[in-house]
Amino acid sequence: MNLLIISTISCLLEYIFPSLIKYITSRLYTINKHDMELRNDLINLKQEMIGISIVDEFSKYAKLQRKCNKLESTLKEKANERLSSRLKVQISVTYGFRILNGLLMLILLYLYTNKPVIILPKGILWPIQSLLSWPCYHEDSISLIMWLIIARLVVATCKKNGMT
Repeated sequence: MNLLIISTISCLLEYIFPSLIKYITSRLYTINKHDMELRNDLINLKQEMIGISIVDEFSKYAKLQRKCNKLESTLKEKANERLSSRLKVQISVTYGFRILNGLLMLILLYLYTNKPVIILPKGILWPIQSLLSWPCYHEDSISLIMWLIIARLVVATCKKNGMT
């Protein structure tokens, strides 16, 4: 029974974990106070530029325009850095988990190749009992390999249909 639970949870986590990591990293890599201050300064500069006549005070307007452009480029750079580091963390954690999960599956397959995951009442799997029990050949049972295939197909179908 533990093999059934562990293998099923592993298949579910394979599809849930990337979404969970995406959510967590989006919360961790939000705009910080310094960026908010820069954004407020940019808004104040733009409001100040609106109040200045371009024709009468061109030099002052041009100076404010350069400051505004510099702040905008700084904010874009910080946003790009934040996005880049967020994606790096997301990808590395997601693939790290997939590697560990794959290793767990390989270990389980190695250790429990000939052991059934679940044994059902006699005759319930009649037309396909030999296929579902392969390679353990225990009558009316489902082997770990077949259970992993079934669980991954079900989870992938649910994900495709938008249920998870």
